[in-house]
Amino acid sequence: MHPVHFTPAAGQIVVDVRVQAERNRDGILPGAVALDAAAVAARLVPGLPTSLAAAGPDAQWLLVSSNGATAAAIATRLRDRGVQASSVDGGFRALALGLAPGAGVDSGSASYRRAVEQFAAHEA
Repeated sequence: MHPVHFTPAAGQIVVDVRVQAERNRDGILPGAVALDAAAVAARLVPGLPTSLAAAGPDAQWLLVSSNGATAAAIATRLRDRGVQASSVDGGFRALALGLAPGAGVDSGSASYRRAVEQFAAHEA
């Protein structure tokens, strides 16, 4: 599979929380910080000894997982800790198909919702 290209909102730092095996199989997300999902809080919350240098109070993180569910859950936990975090609806799969915001498709469209539902059904 070829690398996926999309444009995040200005100021967002993209974090790919997929496991390395998924990145090897499905492709990389150029420009994204690759972090294991279990390490995200330790690396993105400002002020911790393990925080990334970019993990300041104004950092805006955009998390990407395979289908979006893992990234959404992590983003919620980060927001509970005062971190600015969001996730890509439909995850990497939606980006790969050009269905996610930033890839040029309306996330409110019926085709987008159907694709996300299909991804979710396959993950169950």
